[in-house]
Amino acid sequence: MIQRKKPQNLLQFSAQDLAGIKLHLNTKAKSLTLGRLIHTFEKDQQQYWLKTQAIDMNENDQHGFVNEIGFYQQFVDQTEPIDFLLPFKIVTDVNKIIAQESSNTALIISHGQTLLGDISSSSIDRIKATFFKMLDAVEQMHCLGWIHGDLKGEHFLEFEQRVCLIDFEQVEKISSTQLIPYLTATPRYMAPELFQGQAKTVHSDIYALGIIFYEWLTGQRLVAKNYEEWAYLHCQHLIIELPQHFYMFEKLIQRMLAKQKNSREHNIFKLKHCLLTENA
Repeated sequence: MIQRKKPQNLLQFSAQDLAGIKLHLNTKAKSLTLGRLIHTFEKDQQQYWLKTQAIDMNENDQHGFVNEIGFYQQFVDQTEPIDFLLPFKIVTDVNKIIAQESSNTALIISHGQTLLGDISSSSIDRIKATFFKMLDAVEQMHCLGWIHGDLKGEHFLEFEQRVCLIDFEQVEKISSTQLIPYLTATPRYMAPELFQGQAKTVHSDIYALGIIFYEWLTGQRLVAKNYEEWAYLHCQHLIIELPQHFYMFEKLIQRMLAKQKNSREHNIFKLKHCLLTENA
């Protein structure tokens, strides 16, 4: 008798397992306005996040949570490991154990470690290795036919020597041409074409990743006061100026942050090759 392989990325949890576990609400203010309820908890000396949705929100506010659950759902029966995902579990009937009124469904994921810390003590080789792993994680997602749609530095975590992605509320199929009539990306990381009303693409994911790299290398966050200033910065005024000791990354960053979408590198394999060969 052939034994069926167990799904590789699934945590072994049920709603009953959570009974009696102390949950700590750890939701950012902006997420709370959308009705997201994010808790942390510990079980068997391991840390986890539990994410669910308040039920008294409108359809647009709930869309991201529903979208994320749908994204994870496709991997529930996956027998091969998906390296860019943290171990996860979708559980139901959680509203019986959460104090706030929430949907029946929750997403549990393992706790990952912050990836992009203080760069001052990192060697060039370590920076290259980190960039490579981040590029690889996004490439894996693209190869499965998805764009992330809202990449930020905090959405990259380290888990068991892997770089993983989180927060898939704004994922879209690469083949999608749907234009969503409300803002679903973070202006700090938005490619110029998104300010012009174009759809998200692989190109816009790469632009966001370029901004993440650039901010980490410079140790400074880009600054703008409002949406209009972000649009001006990304569409006209962004000037790439790296510290002298990081000049070997300039070509890579320039290829990722080209203002014109058609001039921007959209092949992550080529970006990884550039990373490994430019001033190696």
